[in-house]
Amino acid sequence: MFGTIFKSARAIIALSLIGGVSLAVIVGWVTGFFASIMSTVAGLWNNFMGWINSPLGWEHLLAGAGVLIVPVIVLVLIFAIADG
Repeated sequence: MFGTIFKSARAIIALSLIGGVSLAVIVGWVTGFFASIMSTVAGLWNNFMGWINSPLGWEHLLAGAGVLIVPVIVLVLIFAIADG
């Protein structure tokens, strides 16, 4: 008796979730929400790729220095702690 109730409750929950997700997708598509998100992501990607492809500037030098300095600082701290 309880098995059939739980099976039908699962079916109702699954259908409700599918219906809710479908409705959210339709509303997002009609209102242009997804187009806005994709436009924002595409803009961020294009700006990032433009920065990567730009000639060497201070931003690249500072980013490279940061990548090199952080591990050096960590190693110095490890050696200082290990030596006492």
